[in-house]
Amino acid sequence: MVARSMIKEEKKKPKMKSLKTRVQRMKVEMGKIREDQRCIREEQLIIGERFGVVARQCHELRLETQVMVEQSTFNRVRLGIMVNILRARQDGEFDKAAVLTAALASVSDGKKL
Repeated sequence: MVARSMIKEEKKKPKMKSLKTRVQRMKVEMGKIREDQRCIREEQLIIGERFGVVARQCHELRLETQVMVEQSTFNRVRLGIMVNILRARQDGEFDKAAVLTAALASVSDGKKL
């Protein structure tokens, strides 16, 4: 009977060693995983900052584009009035040309028609 109990103890010892080894290995792996997660969080922060910069630039470009569209529309209105003034003068309609000239002046001053 002594022999059997010794065999059982011998069998238990390698299992304990392998369990300790596995636990140690898992701790090392968990440490690596923690480090990887830390790196990932840092990269996410950097990417988030870059995204914020890009979003601000996009907003600025939209505003600039809107201003350009408004200026283009304003210029087209002014050119249209100028063309009508020239036609009115060619046709001898000086009263109409005077009204259009006043309209052009008010549009150029930023006033509405």
